[in-house]
Amino acid sequence: MVGARRDGVMLKGFGYRLERLSPARLSLALAGVFGVSHAVYYLLGIRFDGTPLLWYWQYLDPELLRNKLWESVFYLHSQPPLFNLFLGVVLKVSRGDGRAIFQGVYVAAGLTLYLSLFWLQLRLGVSRGAAFAVSTLFLISPSFILYEHLLFYAFPLAALVTLSALLFHEVLARRRTVAVAAFFLTIFLICGVRHIFHIGYYLLAAAFLAAACAGARKKILLAAAVPFLVLFSFYAKNYVLFGQFSASSWTGMNFWQMTGTNLTLRERELLLAEGRPSEAALVPPFSAVPDYPAGCADVSRFPGVEALTQAYKSTGPHNYNHLAYLAVSREYLNDALYVLRRFPEAYFRGLLRSWFIYFKSSSDHVSGVRFLDETGNLQRISFLNDVYDYVFFGRVFIEPLARGIGSIFLFKGEEKVYLFLWLGLPLLLFYGFSLALRRGGPGARGLERSERLTVLYICLNILYVALVANMFSWAENNRLRFPTDPLYVALLGLFVQRTFLGRRGGS
Repeated sequence: MVGARRDGVMLKGFGYRLERLSPARLSLALAGVFGVSHAVYYLLGIRFDGTPLLWYWQYLDPELLRNKLWESVFYLHSQPPLFNLFLGVVLKVSRGDGRAIFQGVYVAAGLTLYLSLFWLQLRLGVSRGAAFAVSTLFLISPSFILYEHLLFYAFPLAALVTLSALLFHEVLARRRTVAVAAFFLTIFLICGVRHIFHIGYYLLAAAFLAAACAGARKKILLAAAVPFLVLFSFYAKNYVLFGQFSASSWTGMNFWQMTGTNLTLRERELLLAEGRPSEAALVPPFSAVPDYPAGCADVSRFPGVEALTQAYKSTGPHNYNHLAYLAVSREYLNDALYVLRRFPEAYFRGLLRSWFIYFKSSSDHVSGVRFLDETGNLQRISFLNDVYDYVFFGRVFIEPLARGIGSIFLFKGEEKVYLFLWLGLPLLLFYGFSLALRRGGPGARGLERSERLTVLYICLNILYVALVANMFSWAENNRLRFPTDPLYVALLGLFVQRTFLGRRGGS
């Protein structure tokens, strides 16, 4: 207790010095901290990794992005279109590999994330000292720097999700039209980049904000209308062209991984005796187009559309936007639903694995280090990564136990658990909900109304991503969690402030 009190006094003293800065000077000071941290990481050898453009499943062929951008994005069915559109625009503008522009955009996203996280905590009553300490610990974490230096949509999503929470509070506090418009533009970008954020997510966000701002509902609904119509057009286009009202055609393949690939040998034998699965689903999900039945690869409806007809990209990997994946994904989905009804325990095994991976460090990728380490970035900061894993995440090795669990739940190779994440993340979410649902002004135990509703918005976003990701995917759930990691950090700042430093800090 004495140590905690001393630390609290030191943090309050540091916060007092920060209090003397104007908001503009404070933001400049934070930008300086951001720059220094990145300079240190540069000296440690961290470099931006643009190689995902060449081989990631989610991306169209770089040559098509350069030379047939609008056609290829129009016929994109495997992913929402905005990130591939972003990639193509940069490639066209740069007339090269675009790495310098990509890195500039990601550094800007990193600064936006850092500042948004800091100011979000201040809006919730966290002192400047505590907000700075918690935000900076996240800024210098291996996960932050590794995702920021990877050409993938996880990091921009984290920045957008955090910014949306800050804008949500801004709308509640001031009701300004520009803030309302910025909020819905941010939600539109989130939904247009990652299919886990469904069009229903947009409608829920709009409904929540309208319900929270009874006196400004007309303004809110008008501001929500135009981005919604554009987002709706993405789904409508796919329905007209491909017969599915969805932003991604991979749902069936992902759900088969949650069900069919978790069957025991005995269950597989029973399934085959019942005439299941279909011929297409007998092939492992995300296989090459030639591995599937020939009828699935009929591209006669779209002659000349290379984004739909080429089996491989010009860089070598499979083209997962090939028309065949629409047909095989439907087969996978039908068989997955059959397995769910016939052998629900197989889906239960998938859920166990999903949640197990969800609570891993976001820099511990289940598919191996290549996802975050194609250029050796993770290896260069392995010591700092170990510090975060052991000190902040509570990593322990349970290899003997993992072998026993693996034989039952198919957790093969999962020899590490992160105890502090297993305990801390659910407790932070519970703490956030308890604050959001507790009435009372800042002088009492509770938060002000705008703060409570913003904390509720944060918690609902965390819960939404956790439930949707873990219900339909089990391979990279810690990576899927990363866009909400800053929201967990904001809740941590609230906990530190209200538990050790007093109920409220300065703003």
